[in-house]
Amino acid sequence: MNKTLLLVCLFSFNIFAIPNSIIAIVNDDLITFNQISIDIKPNYTKAQKLALVNQQIDLILQLQKIKQLSIVPKENVINSMLDNIALNNDLSLMQLQSLPQFDKVINHVKQNLSLEGLKHFIIKNLNIELTDVEISKQISKIPNHLNKLEKQIRIAQITINSIDQVDSDHLIKDRLIDLSERINKGDSFSILKKNYSQDNFYKNNGESNWLNLSKLPKAIQQSLKGLLIGEISQPFRIGQVWRIIKIIDKRSVNNYLVELKDKLIRQKEDTYFYNWVKKIRKEAYIKIFYNKL
Repeated sequence: MNKTLLLVCLFSFNIFAIPNSIIAIVNDDLITFNQISIDIKPNYTKAQKLALVNQQIDLILQLQKIKQLSIVPKENVINSMLDNIALNNDLSLMQLQSLPQFDKVINHVKQNLSLEGLKHFIIKNLNIELTDVEISKQISKIPNHLNKLEKQIRIAQITINSIDQVDSDHLIKDRLIDLSERINKGDSFSILKKNYSQDNFYKNNGESNWLNLSKLPKAIQQSLKGLLIGEISQPFRIGQVWRIIKIIDKRSVNNYLVELKDKLIRQKEDTYFYNWVKKIRKEAYIKIFYNKL
């Protein structure tokens, strides 16, 4: 829209501050008083109202960029969010969809996911490196966490459910012992797993991600006790499931340190994105009608 023509139209409404009056222009979009009124409390000052307007301006600028970049959340991600909302409100998805406010809910979900997508797009090529000074400064605030190491392991397992077998527990155990011996003689663990295991987990050759040893079931912890990397446990049973487990790798990590580094990286990402929003704000056409606040 032509900015001069838009301003001419607006001046005809500028005499009285009516509830839905236009209080700002952001490029070709308008901000009305209704868009911020829900957040305004009776004792709010003009400065506080202006802060709400500025938040709305930043939101509109991001939504304009989302449209420009054609950022659209995936359907499965939207559905997953709706499932979570329903669950958190003790509703089924069908009950949530039947609510009269459902259109507002889904629009809110799509907008939030789109804003997350925009942020990811802006920071995706950001290579953040933390300095030792930054890490040490944070660690010094809570030094006791330095010695809290968590033992972690990566495993692969072959499982057989005795419920689905006509064989006795004794025969299942013997079969797992035989598989262990074949693996120790050089047979491929991943191939034998595909042929015999009933857990259907074959990604990464059936190997797990890093697992906190202390959070595994006690029976597994006991069966893995003393095993070295590459060694295989004796067959053991939890419930109706027999298994053998191979230790793929071990490590000790300071989870506090990992979380601290993640937090510092997120802070740097937030700062970078905030500065990016400030930059596009400087490049935008923005007009605020201060007298209507």
